[in-house]
Amino acid sequence: MTTRSKVKILSRKLEFKGWHKLETVVVQPASLRHDGATEPMSREMYICGTAAIALLYQPETDELLLNEQFRVGPFLAGDEKPFLIECCAGLVDPGETPEETVRREAVEETGSEILDLEFIGKSYPSPGATDEVHMLYCGRIGKAAAGHFGLVEEGEEIKTHLVPAAEAIRMLDEGVIVNGATLICMNWFARHHERLRKKWGIK
Repeated sequence: MTTRSKVKILSRKLEFKGWHKLETVVVQPASLRHDGATEPMSREMYICGTAAIALLYQPETDELLLNEQFRVGPFLAGDEKPFLIECCAGLVDPGETPEETVRREAVEETGSEILDLEFIGKSYPSPGATDEVHMLYCGRIGKAAAGHFGLVEEGEEIKTHLVPAAEAIRMLDEGVIVNGATLICMNWFARHHERLRKKWGIK
């Protein structure tokens, strides 16, 4: 496979800096058709960094703890249901590992402590428009309750839902869950459901 050493960065220009940054980046990657390079490629890129995401599972009751919150993107896209069902998630702060981030976010967004983590995978949600990378996990939680959470100073208003695993998988199949990272985590969970219950002590 072709590696990053085969790409030249010709220029980077900061266009805007707010919650995240917008840059115009000009690169010249190696060609996949011949031994040379392609023509220079200019892209406006949203610089976001790494996000850590965890699907929270309570094996004792066979329930998932899912977030519901308003998202501007689906609203602007015309979606009639811009309040999305999602995993808990957050950006990795400097000096943090993704694992530390999801443990912190679980408490902030759901009030639940993660007891054990299993890595699901790594994903780029929109690789042609942003550098954002998702580190995906499934987290075992102890006793949990639905409620209202989130940091007011960060504009978070989160409602949590304890959903039976079978019901959550039905929601996945019926298109109720449309958040990309949650789709990946839920599809993984549907395949590993029984193994997780055995791993975490449920016969």
